[in-house]
Amino acid sequence: MEETKGSESSERGERRSAGRAGRVSLLILAGAWLVSLVVLAAAGRPVEEPISLLVVFGGALPGVALLICRGMPPIRPSRAITGERALIVGLGLFITIFLAVKGPILAALLGASPDPRVHEVVNTLIKLAAFVGVPLAAYSLRGKSPRRLGLTRPASNTAPRSLVAFGIIGAFFLAIQLLFGRGARPLLDGSLAHRHWVLGLVLCFFWMSVEAGVVEEVFFRVILQSRLAAVTRSQAAGVFLSALVFGLAHAPGLWLRGAGAIEGLGAAPSPLVSIAYSVTTMGLAGIVFGVLWARTGNWPLLVALHGLGDALPNAPAFIATWKL
Repeated sequence: MEETKGSESSERGERRSAGRAGRVSLLILAGAWLVSLVVLAAAGRPVEEPISLLVVFGGALPGVALLICRGMPPIRPSRAITGERALIVGLGLFITIFLAVKGPILAALLGASPDPRVHEVVNTLIKLAAFVGVPLAAYSLRGKSPRRLGLTRPASNTAPRSLVAFGIIGAFFLAIQLLFGRGARPLLDGSLAHRHWVLGLVLCFFWMSVEAGVVEEVFFRVILQSRLAAVTRSQAAGVFLSALVFGLAHAPGLWLRGAGAIEGLGAAPSPLVSIAYSVTTMGLAGIVFGVLWARTGNWPLLVALHGLGDALPNAPAFIATWKL
């Protein structure tokens, strides 16, 4: 009887601790979003888009994801390993340095004017090595194999819900890109009518599922979110903290590599605007992916959704690069 009471008391304590960690993490993400919104407003950027995305990605789509996964048993965070906080910080610093030096590395490997197709292949391979290979190797050395981290075949009982999630949330992603996205406009205005744009769009989906989906979802969800949940003993904390890091990780692309032009920020937005825009947009998208990972543990679902969400805005450049 005493053991039962002690166990129940311990479980209540863990639940309180997890709830507290989740609330603190939500406050951190919300604070970062509000500060970023102020930065964008001070820089003269319209704030309607971030506010709209807050409603959609910060509220509606996570709610849809939870509704789809209703009744599924929540995934309990695993136990943290010894020294895991230091390992997570170390991997975060490694990825930060990698994002800062990736451009010079590619320039050194490929020269000043490489074939854009070769550039894309080498860029993807380098990203796979940095975001997937190095973190998996680091955890394997600490006794956490890829399988133990979550890179396993998804449970068969998650397949029906995962297909529903892909259909519904994927449709939202496409609708948002078609209605509000800038990168997809060449597909809509007829300027690519003479190209094989349907084939290009399909191939771009598969390419982005690897180049962005595997790279980012394995690192930010399978590894980072899961291990933050283990350290904090809270799935909610894992979702919110990894979403914030996910947003911040997109800032170098906007600032250093011209991705800001696709987002309407110009070819060379300032570092502060790049960070603020990344937090208020991509950071919110990370919540949707995080909720699905926390409830389904189905990483191929996340990879496919990520590829679908990135296919439309990247299709024009993909079609031009591969001369379709």
